[in-house]
Amino acid sequence: MEERNRNSQLLNSSLVPVTPLRAGERSSLVLRFSGKTTNSELRTENSGLRMMATDYKKEAVGLIKGRTLFDAPMRQFTSIKVGGPADGLFFPKDVKELRKLVRRAGRKNIPLLVLGKGTNLVVKDTGIRGWVISLTQGMRKIQMKEEVVEAEAGLPLQRLVQFSIERGLTGLEPFFGIPGTVGGGLAMNAGAWGAELKDLVLSVTLMKEDGEVVDRTRERLKFSYRNLSLPASWIILGGRFQLEKGDKGEILERVKTYSEVRKRTQPLDYPSAGSIFKNPEEGPAGKWIEEAGLKGFKMGQAMVSDLHANFIINLGKATAEEVINLMEWVEKKIYDEKGISLEREIEVVGE
Repeated sequence: MEERNRNSQLLNSSLVPVTPLRAGERSSLVLRFSGKTTNSELRTENSGLRMMATDYKKEAVGLIKGRTLFDAPMRQFTSIKVGGPADGLFFPKDVKELRKLVRRAGRKNIPLLVLGKGTNLVVKDTGIRGWVISLTQGMRKIQMKEEVVEAEAGLPLQRLVQFSIERGLTGLEPFFGIPGTVGGGLAMNAGAWGAELKDLVLSVTLMKEDGEVVDRTRERLKFSYRNLSLPASWIILGGRFQLEKGDKGEILERVKTYSEVRKRTQPLDYPSAGSIFKNPEEGPAGKWIEEAGLKGFKMGQAMVSDLHANFIINLGKATAEEVINLMEWVEKKIYDEKGISLEREIEVVGE
């Protein structure tokens, strides 16, 4: 569950823009590793933006040694498998290459979106104008000193959990099975079984819009339910987590329990963006959706899961438009019948 207020980093969601455009928060996914955004903010008032796409590509040629893709089909890089092309998709190898991208984007006023593993994210069928950056192929280091684990933003959240289990450290078990990256998890303050990632954070390393790298301790960070509030142009580079020594057998048993519950209650066999809505004060979002009789309701190839009503799944050939229309229908139905306004946990990005 990268884990809308950026974790399914998420967790997967990890998104952020480094220019005047704010990147989608869920990510999220989708990341600052995830600044919140509205769909309109992901557009530009410059009517010539489309015409600038070629210039965006020209500015990117030879900029980094890491992998670079042009007109990248975002359906291949999001967990729900929908979305049109991004003008440019970059996989920087390290902080130095990321800084090059950030500074060039800032100087040239190129919209910039930082992507985790593409969970908690729906990219529109028309795609994304500007640059998208993924840290998943370069910034994945992890290390431990005593009971403190430090992990870079591009590391899968599952690898962080496994790393801690292998060393007999406890604290991260509730996050087993949550997709996405460490960056996305931090951006969305990933949570499950009553635990939140913020409870383990000692500090977070960030990059400002000018490329400067800074550390912020837990006391200076503003975490809330499924959200880490940061300036929209800042990018999460990694985090330090305080864990505790534990009994490895007991740790594995807890992980097994969490894993079995997820398999039994979540539609893991189909592409999805994770939980679609945050739980309102009135109770679990899935409960209200199920009571409204929407389990199994379809629009095209997008369907409200008949296993867990707070998931929308891709039956195989869904479009982003179908997913978005279905989300909007669910929101309207729950408000009309229950008087409850559902808030999205996923982010919609693109033009």
